[in-house]
Amino acid sequence: MTAQPITVIATLRVLPGHETAALEAIRQCVALSRQEATNLSYQCHRDINDPAVFVFVERWASPEALAAHEETPHFQAMKAVFTTALAAPLEVHITREL
Repeated sequence: MTAQPITVIATLRVLPGHETAALEAIRQCVALSRQEATNLSYQCHRDINDPAVFVFVERWASPEALAAHEETPHFQAMKAVFTTALAAPLEVHITREL
């Protein structure tokens, strides 16, 4: 059986004063994540009405591909920035297309 791709939708809010560090980490992670062999799409959007809110929309070949991504240095670097930059816990939804 071939694994069905998954889509990850993650929303976060950055604390005031942490925007620059968060943006740098996000941009680096997006660029390097797109180069991963099992990544099908990786985007981060910024809310036009609330610039402290970011929404990731990612597509991965499988749940295992996502798990491997979460161990990469670029993901871990972004995660480290988020430990002090987030105003609330990350909201993550892992979905499959109907």
